[in-house]
Amino acid sequence: MTKKEKEANIVYSCGDCGDKLYFKIKEMELKDRDHVYVRFKRGSIVEKMWVRIHSGDQKVGSGTLANAPSLLDDYLQYQDPVSFSTGDDGITREVNNA
Repeated sequence: MTKKEKEANIVYSCGDCGDKLYFKIKEMELKDRDHVYVRFKRGSIVEKMWVRIHSGDQKVGSGTLANAPSLLDDYLQYQDPVSFSTGDDGITREVNNA
């Protein structure tokens, strides 16, 4: 059975306010150093989700997906391994090791 995220845990935003909302949610990293808020992109689809850190820190490292994707569920699943890195713009993105 595939894990589904509770609807109350999902926030949708328009393209114009996506980064503003991303940084607002990312502020919660200060309270939980074991997780990082990561931006994932496949084609034109963007979804931001929490990753539990197993190696590294909130700037660069690897871990497992702590959310069940709602938009990228054809590509990612809950607890999938993820590598990530934070750019100069402050946005943490998935790093594809392919």
